[in-house]
Amino acid sequence: MMIENRRMESTIRALLDKHTDPHLHRWVRETVRSFESRLAGIVDPAERDQARYAALMLIKTTLQEWSRNPVMQH
Repeated sequence: MMIENRRMESTIRALLDKHTDPHLHRWVRETVRSFESRLAGIVDPAERDQARYAALMLIKTTLQEWSRNPVMQH
């Protein structure tokens, strides 16, 4: 699972590199920080790893959707 997490993190970084919107970058930082604090409470390493992967998948999917349909600023 660790390899999948690293791949997912790499994909997220690549998606962020394509977009300079500071709000998007802040959202990712805050979301990662929030998930990390929640994951710290999971004692079982395998369960924590699965939860981390799910969190990364949520972030990646959100970024992909945002890439397809960027938010228009008024």
